[in-house]
Amino acid sequence: MKNTSFVFALMLGAAMPLAYAADAPATTPAPISDTIQPVEKAASAMEAENATAYANAAAIGDMYEIKAANIAWERSSSQEVKDFAKMLIAAHTGTTAKLTTLVDQAEGTLPGSLDDRHQALIDALDKADDATFNNVFLTQQIAEHETALKLHTAFAESGDRQEFKDFAKETAKAVEMHLEQAKALAKSMTAASN
Repeated sequence: MKNTSFVFALMLGAAMPLAYAADAPATTPAPISDTIQPVEKAASAMEAENATAYANAAAIGDMYEIKAANIAWERSSSQEVKDFAKMLIAAHTGTTAKLTTLVDQAEGTLPGSLDDRHQALIDALDKADDATFNNVFLTQQIAEHETALKLHTAFAESGDRQEFKDFAKETAKAVEMHLEQAKALAKSMTAASN
């Protein structure tokens, strides 16, 4: 049975820009230890409850992660960063496939491009010089995984569609693991540079 209100909401949601709490980092970041800050604000109430907004935010997050990780795979001089990037590509490609299946079953569509905030993050990563690249990448990864964890956790708790809540709960576990890996990698790289 078609849920036409959800289909309409998915189409409308794909056309509307999403609001995010975090700002894009400066092109020349502070040292990792100075820039790793907890995300103060959770995802918006709309994203926490509405499956359309949640799916759009999750899809954009995955697109950003895949693009950023591909850049890191090509540009980083650190094998540890390259390995982390390769894992991110595989993991976020997998969650994108699962999310696409859910949205297809709901007869909706997902955004086909990054929003302005995530594009600014990619631009900052592209512009980072070789000396600061790993710092920019890992700083972004920590901030974006903190934001994603809040998004998935909030939707898993109070979302409006069970199949998306189940996806959010499963995804939150993977995102939390990625966050811990990014923090540990940033810490080890900071220690190695001192």
